[in-house]
Formats: sequence, C-alpha cells, structure tokens
Amino acid sequence: MYVTTFYSYKGGVGRTLALVNVAYELAASGQKVLVVDFDLEAPAIHQDTWRTSKEVLSRGEGQASSTHPGIVEYVGRFMNTMRAPRAEDHIVDATPTDCEGEIALMPSGLLDDGYGPRLSAIDWNELYLKHDGYVMFEDLRAQWRNLGYDYVLLDSRTGVTDVGGICTRHLPDAVVLMFRPDDQSLEGTAGVVDAIRNERPAPGRKHVRLHFVMAAIPDVDDEDGILEELRERFRRRLSIADLPPHRLLEVRHYPSMDLLRQPIYTRWRRRTKLARSFQELTKRIRSANIDDRDGVLGYLTGQPPASRTPFVLEFMDDVDRLDKIRQSYGNDLSVLGGLADAYESAGRMDLVIEVLEQIAEQGTLSPYQLFMLAEMRHYTGDRRGSLRSLTDFFQNDLTTSGQREGYALVRRALVLLETLREDLAGYIDDSPIVARLPADQRANVASFFLNRSRRERLVQIKILANVLSGDAGSPSERDERDSWASELAFARVAVGEFVRAAEYYRSELSEEGNIADAFNLAMAGWGDTGLPDADAFRRVLDLRDKENAHEDHDPPNYLQALAVAEWFAGSAEEAGRRLEAARQCLPEGSEPFEGLRQRFVSCWSFTHVPAGTFLEHCDEIRRLFNGEDVKPVFMRAAEEG
Repeated sequence: MYVTTFYSYKGGVGRTLALVNVAYELAASGQKVLVVDFDLEAPAIHQDTWRTSKEVLSRGEGQASSTHPGIVEYVGRFMNTMRAPRAEDHIVDATPTDCEGEIALMPSGLLDDGYGPRLSAIDWNELYLKHDGYVMFEDLRAQWRNLGYDYVLLDSRTGVTDVGGICTRHLPDAVVLMFRPDDQSLEGTAGVVDAIRNERPAPGRKHVRLHFVMAAIPDVDDEDGILEELRERFRRRLSIADLPPHRLLEVRHYPSMDLLRQPIYTRWRRRTKLARSFQELTKRIRSANIDDRDGVLGYLTGQPPASRTPFVLEFMDDVDRLDKIRQSYGNDLSVLGGLADAYESAGRMDLVIEVLEQIAEQGTLSPYQLFMLAEMRHYTGDRRGSLRSLTDFFQNDLTTSGQREGYALVRRALVLLETLREDLAGYIDDSPIVARLPADQRANVASFFLNRSRRERLVQIKILANVLSGDAGSPSERDERDSWASELAFARVAVGEFVRAAEYYRSELSEEGNIADAFNLAMAGWGDTGLPDADAFRRVLDLRDKENAHEDHDPPNYLQALAVAEWFAGSAEEAGRRLEAARQCLPEGSEPFEGLRQRFVSCWSFTHVPAGTFLEHCDEIRRLFNGEDVKPVFMRAAEEG
C-alpha cells in the first residue's frame, strides 16, 4: 500500500481535480484505490465523482455526497470509545463501470445538519495529546492495508493546520505539493516542505517523498521570461535546484467551461493537455512506489522529453533505491533488465555485471544485454569475460529486436572487438545475428569492418558476394551496390582471387580510366602471373598525370601505390621519393586512440593496417627497390593458401 497526499498551501490550483483524475488513472490500470477526503471544512468528493449521470441515475441526484459516514464520524467514535472503529464501515464503493480496478471513498463525513457540530467537537491537538491520536491513525493505516488497497490518496485541506500535518507528515509515503508561481505560494509551500523534511519517519517507514507541481500557470506567451525566473526561485527556495528540471511538473491553466463540472479528464478527455499532465503525475507517483511493478518498470525505463541525462542524474542520486528494487524483484527478469540499464546510467559497472549474471542464471540474456555485459566486463578489465560475452552475442538470434536496433548493436559490438584487438572473422562468419540483418546492413558491416586481415577479407567476400547475387532492394541499396562491388574486387586481390578481381577492374576501366582501378588491375595481374606488367603500371602514371594531382594532399596509401607504379615503370628515383613521402605523411598520434588504432590501406596487403604495419610494408617495398626478391604480402599469403 502506498499513501499519497495531495496538498496545496493556497486554494485554486486544482488539487482535488488532480487527485480524482489520478485516482481514476490508477484504477483504470487495475489498481485498487482508496480516496480519503480530508478537506473536512470544504468536502468536495463523493462516491459518484467518477461516474456519469447515467451511472448514478438510480441513486438520486444530489444525494450521493451526504449518505455515508466518513473521517469525522470515525474520529468522533474513537474519541468517545477509545477503540478504533472498523474502517470499512466508513468506506463506500465509488468504482465507475468498465473500470479494470476499483475506486473506494472514505468521505469527509455524513453531510447532514449535524456534520458541522460533529466536526467542531474534534480537538485535533487534544486527540494527539490525550487520546492516542497517533496510534489511532497508525491503526487506520493498517486497516487500509489489510483491506487490500494498492494506493490511498488523501485530499488535504489548504494552509497550515493540524489536519494538514496529519496528511503531510504522519500518514503518507509521498506528498504531491501543488502551488501557483507566486510569492505567497512560495513561502507557504516552502514552510510545509521544510516541516516534512524535518519530520522523523514513523517506525518502518522512510522519509516522505515529495512531488512538486507548479499549477495554474497562464498558458500565454512569456516574452519577458517571467516563468523561467519564477521556476528558478522556486527551485532554490524548495531546495530542489540540484534535482533534474523534469522533477518539477508543470500544469498549465486550462481555459474551458468544462472545468466547472470538474470532469474526470483521464476518463473522458484523455487527449487534452490537462489529462496528459495528470497521466504524467500518475506515472511519477507510481514510479516512486517500489511495490508497484509497472511503476518500477516505468521508473527504470522512462525517458524524459529532451534527453536521457536527467534520468542518469536521478539514478546516480538514488542507487539505494535501485538496490531495494533489486531485493524486491530478484526473480523478475524484466525488472532486472531495467535495473541493469539504470545501474549503467549511474556508473555502477560492477552492479550491472552482477544483475546481468543474475538474469543469465534464471533465463536468457537478450542481444543487448549480452553486449552490455561484454562492455561492462571490458571496462572492469575482464578481457576474457568480455570476449566470452561477445561470442555469445554473435551467436544469438535477433528475433525479438528491431532490425535497426540490431544493426546498431552489431556495429557497437564490432567496435568493442576492435578495441580488444580481435580478428573479427570468427565472430561474424555464420553469425545468426548478422545473417538476420537486411542485405544493405550486412554489406555495410562487411565493407566497413572486415578489411584488416586475410581472414576478414574472406568473410567479407562471402557476405558481399551473397548480397550482390540478389536483387537490389531499396533505392539506397541500389546506389551502394557499385561501392560494394568495388570493395569485393579489392578483397579478392587480398585473398589471391586474382583472375576474378582482374575481370572486374577491366570491366570498370573506361577510356579515361581511373587510377585506383588501373593500379588494382596491375597488382592483380602481378599476382596472377607472378610477373609485374610494366605497361599496366605506366598506365597508372599516365592517369595520374591527366589528373594533375597535388602531392601535398595525397594520403599515405596513394603515395605508396604510386611508388610501386613508378618502380615498375622504370622511375627508380621517383619511386624512392614517393615511398619516403608516404612514410612521412602518416599523421602524428596515429597509433593508439582509446584502445583503437588508426588504420591505413596498404597496397602491399590490400588490407587496412595500423601505422606500424604500414611502415613495415614500406620497408619491404624499399627492399624490393634495393634489388631483393620481395613479394607483396597478399601474394605470399596466396601461395601459402
């Protein structure tokens, strides 16, 4: 049972309207709700509040609010007998038709001619000092719990009163504080907030949780920034300046004659701004109640409108609450999944690992959870454990997640593998999670990631050849097929499929030609025959001269390739100069970067290699220039099989 008080220092903010709408929203979700009308001087809630006129036709118009005893009679009987009356005798059903849950009402009292005298006879101060009022209300709270209510909502009167203290400090688990953005509301509300925060919790209960609602805000232009100024004043005075801004809920003034009838917007007008405000308030109340599973899930997985950052801050400040949720829902896989995300947002990697391992013991980790476990293990220095999780990830069948989410996950997992300096071939080859991606996404994964080794190139060929053998799908896929075919031919050179690579480059070369295609054709011919064709390399240089390229802006791989072409075309001095230029133009700091290494295409291996390996290849090419019998890496690999 979760007791929540709705309080406002001043009237006119829509406190009771908010309460009855929240009550319906809770009941509509299947909760058993008790509403207690503690606004004894101005009672406004009756058992037909949530019903239509047709639903109450048989009850007699105007009679529903005065036919049942409530708080006043309950307290009066206790003071007369010093025995707690039965709470159910003072509660009436108020559930509307077609409501999944229940709404019950403990009214202010029987509104007959004797109501005023009965209320006046109660001395609330004496009740506590001489009649064990504290024990009486604790017993009443226990009776509510025994009656099975999930939520008890108290409508407290305005101002600073004895009843207000009962409702805001003694009985509740949470208080919804509603206030206008004006000076009187600020000082009055701040005093109540200070009193609540300074109150010692009842045995077995925690400090009262506060929900702040700035209400009755004029829904007009604010060119002078008045509202923002007031927001900051309230946040400072209420000591919530350090809390995420979304914790201060705002309810705009709703200019409608319909308000005169106090309708249940969450039942009849759910698409209005006012209804959405009450729905959001309901979510916040539920999210604070650890006993409400759906509320807990909403808290763990909710997203604020602008970004996730406010929730990150909230989780960081509320790790103790996350621990309590874990204790309460240790066998609930959905809640544990949300907890893993929340702990990750709070920066508690050790707890993320514990929770994910807890899920794995009871069921199966989702692809996202497997990736998260791999990432957390990597961050905590468990390389072997991270690789185990990544192996499980790539062997997972992505049947319950969306395709786009799957693509993003695969890319993140591959980046992690690169960070761990792993060859990707064994992870991607025959991976179910990769196989289920759409063709264009599989091709993009292969083109972007599978290029660092001969093994990766072999898997790349397998994927790209399969994709290109099918019909083109989307327009974007048709546009990318040329680049995939080019990457496929490049990969064929890397693995020794020289004839098929040469066929592609011949078909692509036009009269004007393309330097890259001409060079790759020359290298494929060298690999096929074992002898470099000087004319083929001269064609590369002829195309270079036509382009009139500026060497100052040439990348290292371009200069490296031109050096090889110059050598076989007979320009030894120019070959050496270009090779040295390729070495010198490697960018500074190209080695480590957050665990990754910047890579460069090498014409000596037809793979992407780190700077150190690129320099080694340049050294081998220099040995070739010095007369040694040196073959490119891709040719040696082809000979070795």
